[in-house]
Parts: sequence; C-alpha cells; structure tokens
Amino acid sequence: MIYLDNAATTRMYDEVIDIEKDFEKKYFANPSALHSFGMDVENKVKEARDIIASNINCNSNEIYFTKGATESNNIIISSLSNEKNKALTTKLEHSSVIDAFENSSFKKVDLINNDKFGFVNLKDLEEKIDDDTKLVSIIYVQNEIGSIQNIKKISEIIKAKNKDILFHIDATQAFGKISCDINELGVDSMSFSSHKIHGPKGIGGLYISNKFKNRIKPVLYGGRQEVFSSGTLNAPAIYAFSKALELSKEKEDFEYIKNLNLYLRNKITDMFKGYKINSPTENSSPYILNISFEKIKSEVLLHMLESDNIFVSSGSACSKGNNSRILSALNLDKKYMDGALRFSFSHEITKKDLDFLVNKLNEYVDVIRKVY
Repeated sequence: MIYLDNAATTRMYDEVIDIEKDFEKKYFANPSALHSFGMDVENKVKEARDIIASNINCNSNEIYFTKGATESNNIIISSLSNEKNKALTTKLEHSSVIDAFENSSFKKVDLINNDKFGFVNLKDLEEKIDDDTKLVSIIYVQNEIGSIQNIKKISEIIKAKNKDILFHIDATQAFGKISCDINELGVDSMSFSSHKIHGPKGIGGLYISNKFKNRIKPVLYGGRQEVFSSGTLNAPAIYAFSKALELSKEKEDFEYIKNLNLYLRNKITDMFKGYKINSPTENSSPYILNISFEKIKSEVLLHMLESDNIFVSSGSACSKGNNSRILSALNLDKKYMDGALRFSFSHEITKKDLDFLVNKLNEYVDVIRKVY
C-alpha cells in the first residue's frame, strides 16, 4: 500500500499502539478518583501534559485536552461569540472554524483577503482590525495546499493595534512537524490533534494563555475535568498522544519529507502537460503537495489509483468530494478546479513509491482525458 493521505489522518506508530494497549490494561482507573489508583492515572496524564507543554514552550496549566482540534476551535470561537464582538478569519480555514463562525452570534465576521497561494494580505488584516475586534483566528498550515502563514508577523500587527485581541491559530497540520513555540509565534490560543502525528484518534488539545483563560467558556458541563470540556478523561489516548509526539521527533525527518515533496514536484514537471501545482514553493509544508490536472475529474483519478492500492485525496477529508472551497478562494482557473489531488507524506513513503505513483498517474490521466 502507498498511503499518501496523511493530512487526513496517519497510521499510528506501532510503539504507540503498544503503549496505549498496555495503559488500558494497567491504568484503567478514573484519573478524577481520590484513591491512589486514580492518582496514579492522574500522574500519567500530568506527565503527558508536561510533554506537550514543553513542546510548545508554555506552562502545563495552559494545556487542555479535548476530543480534537475541531472541539478546540469551537471552544475558542463560541467563547468570544456575542453580538458586541467582531472576529476576523480567512477563507482558507478548516471547516470546523468556518462552520463555527457561521453558527456564531458575532456582530460581524470579516474575512481577510489572501493571494493566489493562500497567504494572508497583511495590509488588509491591519485595516480590518477595529475597536470591536475581539478575536482573530487563522490557520497556521493550510490543510489542502500547505501554505505556512507568517504567524509571528500577523501577531505583531494584531497586538500593535490592540494587545487584548485574542489571537487563535489552528495548528493541526503544524503540530509535531514545524515549530509551534507559542512565545516565538505570539499566539494566545492554539488547537492541535493527535491523529495527525501518528497518535490515536479522538484526542487533541488546546493551548490557552493564562492571560485569556477567564474569557473562555465551557462547551460541555457536568464535571470539572479539563474545565472547558467535561467528561472522564481518555487517559490512555492522552498518554499515547504524548508518546507519539516524542516519537515523532525521532521518526519524522523534515529534510527527508522535503526531498520527497521536491522529487514528486520534479517528476510531475518532467512528465506532464496541462497541470498546475497549487502548493507554494516557499513557506509551504513539505508534508502537503496539491496538484491540479487539466481536463480530468479528480474523483475518477482517485478511484483509479485506489485500484492499485494508492491512496490520495481530492481535497480536505471534510469536503466530502465537493468542489474545494480552498481552491476557489485562490481564484484557481476553472479548468484546473475539478482535477486537484492532494498528496500528503509521511516517513514511510519512498522515492520508489513515488515513481510507481507517477507512472500510474501518467497512465490514468491519459485515459481520463480521452473520454473527458
């Protein structure tokens, strides 16, 4: 199998599967229990919290566990949502952010302009910040095309206008891959997920600066766990998540992934006509490469590749095969819109895999174009 859909989800590390399984056997008590067995589990959760806090350079009491980045994004947006507040975001956000804003009660939600590679227009950002602006939410690494926003510069612009604006980033595709140091980035809150870094599904986290903690409201009530999302902690998944993060430092070679990305770019350039690379060359995550082929249907090509045990994506896993909202936001020429595929890498992919992929792409693109 050649799995190139890692931006949707990753295969758990074998070691992490074993760690979570062993935890389920040995530490099954409720970490909220007052007895010593429960306290043993609570200490394991604390260890996990410390590992994650250390990775992003924050205090341990600023890390909260959630079901994933979707819940984390919703917590922040719903907390600041009211008829007096204005928010700023972009057209390039994950659906969990876009949908949360669409179902909010903000006085106004302004969309910041972007260029053809998805980078925020910094002048437009500055002009749209006003006295009513209380929240700015921007995706760090765009999940379909891989653009890496200049978060530090964006933060400087926001804080120069008003240091009390909460600046939130969705770091789902960045966490465990590029630096998420909150002090270097200058962010007030950040969401992330375990299953993007070879950890278990259904667990993620939210960093919230202590400065802004009193503005955040719970999304679930009924207990005291994690303050903003009640429920018995999934301690085995939390611990496995932290261990996946530690292992990612050993297993994920950024330069290796970068070389794979460049290798595929060059192979496509050498072999194909009528294509467009939608991912930027600079300031782009090497883990994601989005390419459009003219005069094809990406869904058809996706299923043809699937017959050879090659798994790719036609966009975000949350778009469900609809025309990409992200590519539309880039003003991509319509002739390329239907033919976009996203290839997302991991340490398990080899150049031999990519050679096989390109040969199959060449074969199938030609077949589809003949009947298009």
